Amino acid sequence: MKKKLIYILMICGALFMTTACSEEYTDATSMHVYGPNENPPVKTDEKGTVTSTFDKKAGDPVPATISIEQYETIIQQQLGMTVDELMSAIESGKVVVCPINASRSVWNKAKANVEGKKYGWYVNKNGNVCEIDDVSLYGIIEFDAATKCFNFYPDGNAGGAASIEFGFALDGPNYNTAIRFVMAMTVFDKSFIIQDITIPAGDYNAYSLTFESVAENINYVFGMSSAELVAAVSDGAVKPYIMNLETNAYVWDGTSTANNGGYWCNANNEICTWGADGFSFFIEPWLEDDPACMAIGRAPGIASGTTMMVKFGLATPDKQKAMSFLLNATFE
Repeated sequence: MKKKLIYILMICGALFMTTACSEEYTDATSMHVYGPNENPPVKTDEKGTVTSTFDKKAGDPVPATISIEQYETIIQQQLGMTVDELMSAIESGKVVVCPINASRSVWNKAKANVEGKKYGWYVNKNGNVCEIDDVSLYGIIEFDAATKCFNFYPDGNAGGAASIEFGFALDGPNYNTAIRFVMAMTVFDKSFIIQDITIPAGDYNAYSLTFESVAENINYVFGMSSAELVAAVSDGAVKPYIMNLETNAYVWDGTSTANNGGYWCNANNEICTWGADGFSFFIEPWLEDDPACMAIGRAPGIASGTTMMVKFGLATPDKQKAMSFLLNATFE
């Protein structure tokens, strides 16, 4: 009797598991239909993404500009329209002009909020739509239908690198038929130190960029004296980071490969290890020197007269404060 009961329970359990699995499979494969107040995810599509890199000064009245007429082939490929047909579709509402929340990779259906601009939004340093009084206001993105251009105007208090994203999509629940534009922006203010430097001849010799020499920039970014920043670097409250050579974005997850939390890098400003193919220079905090400095030193065998762009920063690990160094280095 006990054996029969066990068999019955096993059969019931198997039936229950089959039913549960079946329901779960159905739920997992059904497409979610996004409502008018929901922001659908941006479909990953390299062929439908246009990326451009820009450098601007804070408050520059001349915008960074992308003319969509230059990308008619991609527009036809993605939307099946010419640029003129696209403009008509925008006017009729068949196609939407929409910013993208870069940090979450979703379309942002927020209404345009810049007075006098039909397609204009304030964006913050995270690349997200914000209000004019946002403490992290980075600038204004707009689509100018008259010139068929996307324009970005950096705010007077903006600074640093940000990804500003926006695009066109066929109006519908999921925005899956679309083209995406990415502006890899860098806005220069006092948080950037741009210099020409000369690294002395001799293996492992270094140029010393002293904290004292950029005291004004340190105060602007961190609200500290140069001595206080030295202490903060020593304590790990501020750390060195390498920057992407093309976009100026910080490599936040980079692993230190040199002394004192520093890095060895190759000629492309990419983190590497000592002795790796192409290793070219190191960046290290030399806090015990008098005066304390960031040292930019050469690897063995670098030819005299070689030039490289060296990009790194000092930042708080929470990413809220950062001071960036863009150095055109000549190896003596």
